[in-house]
Amino acid sequence: MVDGSRSAYDIHRDRARMAIARQRSAAARERDARVARDAEVLAMLALPGTSLGSVAADLGLSKSMVAYIERTARASFDNAAQARTYLAEHPEA
Repeated sequence: MVDGSRSAYDIHRDRARMAIARQRSAAARERDARVARDAEVLAMLALPGTSLGSVAADLGLSKSMVAYIERTARASFDNAAQARTYLAEHPEA
């Protein structure tokens, strides 16, 4: 017993559980941020005069990353209008 009431094992177990909870929370925030990013990139690409290169340069991403976002985001949104609708319905995104 470390402090007379809890074993060292119990203390480490509780700390590990807290770390796991923080890790899960961070992963959820990362997923939400990625969805919001993808919706914004799609909306940018749908505007007249934009290109993969211009969006990439403005966001500090590679063109291949923007192309990847465009390809994979299509699986989530069928078109830019759906992405804009999502953003209108989720202003915190």
